[in-house]
Order: sequence, then C-alpha cells, then structure tokens
Amino acid sequence: MTGTAVVAGVGPKIGEAVVRELHDAGYDVGLFARSEEFIAELAADLGDGALAVPTDVTDEASVEAGMATVREAFGPVSALVLNATGGGGRPIGQANAERLRKIFDVRVAGSLTCVDAALSDLRETEGTVIFSGTTYADSLVPEQIEWGAVGPAARGLSNSLATALDDVQVTYVRIGSRVDPVGEVGDDALSAATVASTYRELVERDEAITWELDLRQR
Repeated sequence: MTGTAVVAGVGPKIGEAVVRELHDAGYDVGLFARSEEFIAELAADLGDGALAVPTDVTDEASVEAGMATVREAFGPVSALVLNATGGGGRPIGQANAERLRKIFDVRVAGSLTCVDAALSDLRETEGTVIFSGTTYADSLVPEQIEWGAVGPAARGLSNSLATALDDVQVTYVRIGSRVDPVGEVGDDALSAATVASTYRELVERDEAITWELDLRQR
C-alpha cells in the first residue's frame, strides 16, 4: 500500500528516518520544517517523490499552504506524522510560561493545525495520523517542567482525535528511550530507523487500529 505522506518536523533523527523509510517504501512524501536548507538537501537526495515544503506548524496559513502544495504535487494525504516538538523543557527556577507557550504552540496547537489542514484527505483515504510521543506524558519530570505540562496535552489531543475520527487511525507512540540518528546508536538508545520502521507498519495497517504504542530499547 502506498500513498502520500506528510512528515511535520523533519530533523536529523526521527523526521529524516521516517521520510526515508516511507519514500523507500514507495510513498510520495512532503517534508515540513522551518529548516529550509536541511529539508531541501534531503528532498534532493531522495529525488522524485520527495518535496521540501518550508512550513511553520504554528502558522495556520503556512500549514494550509503546505498541505495544498503537497496535495497538488502528489494527491490526497493519506499519512500524517506529527514530529515537531518545539524543544525541551527546563528545571524549576529556569522554566517559565513563555517557554511553555512556545512548546505548546508547536507540539499541541501545531499538531491540531496540521490535522485540520489534512482532515478531508485523511477521511477520504481512511488514513493515519501518528504522534511522535513520549513517556513524559505519563510520568513526573521535574527536570523538564514545561515538557511535563505539554506532554500530557499532546497525548490527550491524540486520544481525543482517535475517539472523534472513527474513519482515521490516530496513534500516539510513547517513545521511552533516547533516539539516536541512524548509524550513531548508543547502547541505551533506539535507532531512528527502528522508530521509522514502526511508523511505516502503522501507516500500512488496513484492519487493526492502534491508539497507543510503547516503543523503547529492548
């Protein structure tokens, strides 16, 4: 099964690995990120079927224009990977509301903006939405105060969408180990390639639906 995928938040770890995995499997892939040079080089390396679309997920007009660009090039979006994070949190005394709002705008509001922009396509294709999630969503993280607030919000958004969209698979992947780039994997980390392979398996399901999935190093 192939189709059109959008990966929002394409960086050198999970984002790049997912783009390569889906593209290698025959999917046309739209690459969303603010890092214009990085996604342009990645799309050029992949060639046909890969399109770099500089996009700020916190800007509704930018997201809508990006989805329209991908749709015009490849057809309706059947898979949406939400991988933009907005960075990490900080310990008490350094954490602040401005930082929390910034991360929330990317991780939660930005994710909903991307889903809204692709919703008609996802329903038409009975597609898949994947959140790159974290175990920070269900544990205490005093060293990252802002993430300790935003993580549960993103998980809640994913679960709410999964309940509301009975014609679209929405999966929150709870990543419980550090993720290293392909070829640079430490003993206590997951390879980004392993994460990407898991995402492809979710995208290609045509019967069973998974709302949440735990993923960590063996």
